[in-house]
Amino acid sequence: MTIAALPDHNRLNDPLWLGLFHAYRAVILPLRHNGWTTDVELCSGEYHVRADLGDGTELIIASEGALPADPADVTGWLVQRRSTDENADSRHMVYDSTPAGSQRHHGNALVPLFARIDKLYAARGSDGLIVSSCHIAPYGATHKQTAGVRTPGAAIAQYLTWSDRLVTEEGYRHIWERPDDEGDPLGVFESVGHITTVRVTRTCA
Repeated sequence: MTIAALPDHNRLNDPLWLGLFHAYRAVILPLRHNGWTTDVELCSGEYHVRADLGDGTELIIASEGALPADPADVTGWLVQRRSTDENADSRHMVYDSTPAGSQRHHGNALVPLFARIDKLYAARGSDGLIVSSCHIAPYGATHKQTAGVRTPGAAIAQYLTWSDRLVTEEGYRHIWERPDDEGDPLGVFESVGHITTVRVTRTCA
């Protein structure tokens, strides 16, 4: 699975940039899996995520205003497409799940956000991806779950959503994850002897 390179600038070792890039990994990683170089823009203490679509336009992802330092404070996502030409003043609304937006019923959920982005902008002919989890109990019973075939951004968003739910809602501990640039996403979680793996695989691998 192809993942876009990191942005090419001198902030890669800046603690503030690194902190925000890691904090918004659940937004940035799906964009990178669509092949788009993605950055966190820092402007006068305000932040937003920017993804270069490679066609002279970019996606700008914010919230009701600029993104908060803590993603937990995001109430919804506001996504616009704009030209990378600084002299052009064209903007197109892509998605708005902020409290006053047309997709407000989705709130800060990631899967609907990336389902919309992928539908509009992901490369046609991309591999279909399957998100699955496998739970193994201490006494040997297993349970499997799949999310069906998805486009790259939506699949990675689903993977991250399931992974976060295991830790924040079900009391699991994240014990290992395959590095982002070393292959298809795979995470391993443990709770009192119970092991759950969450992974992304390609339908045409």
